[in-house]
Amino acid sequence: MIDRNHLRTAFTAGLGNGFASITGLPDAQYVALAVLSVSSGTYGTSFELGRQRLLGTVLGSVLLLIGFECLHTLPIAVGLAITLGCLRLLGGLLSLRVGYKVGGMIVVMGWLVHEGNLASWIPLRFFWTVLGVVLTVLSLRLFWPARGLTQCFGRYGDLMEQLQHTLIALAQRLEAQPATREPNPSAPAATFRQLRLTLQSARSQRPALVQELGNQPERHPAALLVSNLDATASRLVSMVGGMERAVPSQRDPQLVARLHQAEAELLEHMAAQVGIWSQQLRSARGLPSPPPQELQLPRSWLELGAELNDPVVNSASLDRLERIASRLVLCRQAEQAIRGGESSWRAIMARR
Repeated sequence: MIDRNHLRTAFTAGLGNGFASITGLPDAQYVALAVLSVSSGTYGTSFELGRQRLLGTVLGSVLLLIGFECLHTLPIAVGLAITLGCLRLLGGLLSLRVGYKVGGMIVVMGWLVHEGNLASWIPLRFFWTVLGVVLTVLSLRLFWPARGLTQCFGRYGDLMEQLQHTLIALAQRLEAQPATREPNPSAPAATFRQLRLTLQSARSQRPALVQELGNQPERHPAALLVSNLDATASRLVSMVGGMERAVPSQRDPQLVARLHQAEAELLEHMAAQVGIWSQQLRSARGLPSPPPQELQLPRSWLELGAELNDPVVNSASLDRLERIASRLVLCRQAEQAIRGGESSWRAIMARR
């Protein structure tokens, strides 16, 4: 029921309240409010929320001072409406998604509650907000560090592990080929759907990663590596979907058994390789190193050309040959995706 993020947030808020009580300064509740509003799952997201909260605080304070000084002779409802409208307009121009809400609270509270001591209340409010944001960002670096980089690579590592199990299952299906049991039509769709969900979950971590990479994040090696992983994973997931739809016949004649055997051995080798990818991504501290060895192709797959030219194989039905050809094309695309992904991975790490 309680995870690390909740414990970190509670500890940080308590630390801020403890410091505020020692100082004895008023309006200390804004420390905890800043911590609760800024704390999130990753360092990058919290940093962006903190930046927007600080910008909203500054914008709201400036407009409060200008609006209260210039519009205090108008009815309160009119003056507040004009000031809040200007705040919303300027917040939109500055691309503030949440900061203008903080500025709106400052305008309303300052105008209605603290109109007599704005000169002291605004600096205190800004000080407590800055303290809460700083404590939150530091807690994400010191207590159970939660960086978007680690989480993003971890999600892609989970996806590679699922792909490993799926490729092994596909190879085992080719090797077993039961003659009496019909395949479960819902299992392939469920496997492909789960892979798609994991891929989408990995992609959802990319915005937090981009926020951590500073200026020109698209040129950062981490962003380039994530894009390479995403492209490779997307091709492998699509390959699994195609392989699941092109299920081999349950009564496989011996004339194409060698083709299926080569396909199964290739799937096993690819499963072992993506398993190494998963280990590299999930155990990395920073940028993960590429696999120590490239994908090794089985001898049966390398000699597949001779098998395809066998006149015995070509005597199979046209429908059967089309199904086999589609599966072999998918295997070739998956092999090229892994080899190309590893080549790009090494190039990225060499340029950093």
